[in-house]
Amino acid sequence: MNRLRKGKLSAFTTLILVSIVLFTLLSAFPTHAEFINANEARIKAVAVKSTEPPEGAVINISVIVTPGNGKVFVSTIPYTQIDMQGSAQLAALTACDILGLDFMKYDFFFTIEADSPIVGGPSAGGVMTVATISALKNLSLRSDVYMTGMIYPDGFIGPVGGIPYKLKAAADNGAKIFLIPKGQRVVMVEETVEEKRGPFIFISKKSKPVDLYEYGKKLGVKVIEVEKIEDALLYYTNYTLVKSQPAMNFSRYSNLLLQLADRMKRDTSDLYSTVKATGAKLDKADEFISKGDESYRKGFYYTATSQYFTAKIELRYLYYTHTIKNDMALENEFESVEKEINSTKNFLSSQKELGIESFQLFGAAQERITLAEDYLYQARTSDDFDKSLRYLALAKERIESAKVWLSLLQTINEDIPIKTEDLKRRAQFYLSQAESMAVYASQIGGYPQLIDEAEKSIEISRKQLEEGFYAGSAVSAIDGITKASLSIELINTGEELLNSKVASANNSARIAIGEVEKFVTPVLPVAYLEYADTAENPVVKLSYYKLSERLAKLMLSLSRAFPESMLVKVELNYPAEQPKATATPASSPLPDLSRIKPSVPKLPEIEKYLPGFEIYLAIIVLLTTAYLAGRIRAR
Repeated sequence: MNRLRKGKLSAFTTLILVSIVLFTLLSAFPTHAEFINANEARIKAVAVKSTEPPEGAVINISVIVTPGNGKVFVSTIPYTQIDMQGSAQLAALTACDILGLDFMKYDFFFTIEADSPIVGGPSAGGVMTVATISALKNLSLRSDVYMTGMIYPDGFIGPVGGIPYKLKAAADNGAKIFLIPKGQRVVMVEETVEEKRGPFIFISKKSKPVDLYEYGKKLGVKVIEVEKIEDALLYYTNYTLVKSQPAMNFSRYSNLLLQLADRMKRDTSDLYSTVKATGAKLDKADEFISKGDESYRKGFYYTATSQYFTAKIELRYLYYTHTIKNDMALENEFESVEKEINSTKNFLSSQKELGIESFQLFGAAQERITLAEDYLYQARTSDDFDKSLRYLALAKERIESAKVWLSLLQTINEDIPIKTEDLKRRAQFYLSQAESMAVYASQIGGYPQLIDEAEKSIEISRKQLEEGFYAGSAVSAIDGITKASLSIELINTGEELLNSKVASANNSARIAIGEVEKFVTPVLPVAYLEYADTAENPVVKLSYYKLSERLAKLMLSLSRAFPESMLVKVELNYPAEQPKATATPASSPLPDLSRIKPSVPKLPEIEKYLPGFEIYLAIIVLLTTAYLAGRIRAR
């Protein structure tokens, strides 16, 4: 009997010890975690199911923002294509840019939940950006507002597909307002048509236009076109964003751009004299030089620089045609140009730490020297002797243009240092975004020429990243983003909308430059701005305005100077389309330059907590039940 009691006691003691061990293990490895200083926003988005025929679906998106260092995490249930990952990253960066916050000081955790597999694509980018802004500013979101539209890096809402299906899904889930990208009120949809002819049934697909305003009325939903993320934010939160609009001082850059033009003009003149002595026909070169001289007289110095550069390419080609007559002479010039490329690359690689102002000059030079290397490769691998000479001329003059930009290094007196790791991560991020944007642009039928140009910029960015040319990689990637997104924006864009975009991009570029010039001298963004001002083609103007703005914002981010946007409460006669602002809170003062010290933010702290007592109790119950069951069987 005593032995039996000892056995019972031993078994019960074992039960308690096992429970304590399990309790300790659960304490050490929690099944849940909470973030300190975290804000969360939840929003509903619409997508298209992977079914035939297509159907709309509502998906739940949650975004948690914590202190961090610029990481974006995405969880999708069920799994979706990588475009959702790219949309989340772009949403996080764009939200910070719009608010005037440093992206590198936060981490972002996105959770996307759907009832069934959905078609990939960045059509939820706009919604994710609204949710991210709401989380960053702790704003409440209306549950009866839905939206579809991709997000561009400049905050514009881009076109998407499947809108009628998404509108129907939103209506079925209680939507009162449905926001769509501007210009997509009327869309084409495919419908299956069955036609019976005798004993046979013929099935075909036909396209028909759908007016989303009228379709929305039938569903009891008001459809509203929005152009920018600020417009969408207004309908979701009754808040809009207002930023100060500093006027840029164009005259302060004249001397710097004049130095570029003077050097390029002098080099062009020297080469012109050399080529003229060969007796070559100089008609094309004369034409470009004449345009350069005219721009120079008008004070458009960067435009003049570009025109002189084009003249130099023609002159260099003519020089080669008169001095390189055989393969041996060609190979000698290949080696000479290659040595010059390597020498310039060695100089660029020797500068381990850059500042904000030197960043843009190195970025321009690194991009051009990488292009020179690519042109040299094409010259060497071409089977056509004349094409080899043309590519060789391009390679040689790209080296010279890199040196022209580097000549401005001597004008820098003080600079704000950039940590190399920060610059590398920026370059990686922009390259990832450029790749995602180019893929999506191809999928939805963006303009092929712009997509091709974007892919070239992406390839150059990738190569520079591998070589450690992070400044050039970031600049090239931003160029890729600009061209890929523009290829999408131009789909179904009429003249009126195009002119509106040009005017808006012009204003945005000037505001961005006005903000950053309080701290540094953004000569590269200003150069591209001037080029856009003088361009005749509206697409070229739009491209360079956007590139100018994006580069200015990058410099602002790297300088860690962030003039925050003001949140303005708006009286909204819901769902009126013309809200009226009633109050304007005081804006945050701009940071003092002396306090700008680059630093790497700490990772967000995670507060671990013990699983609930009910888990521990459940384990005890299970073990006790097992023990008692064992006793019963033993009897």
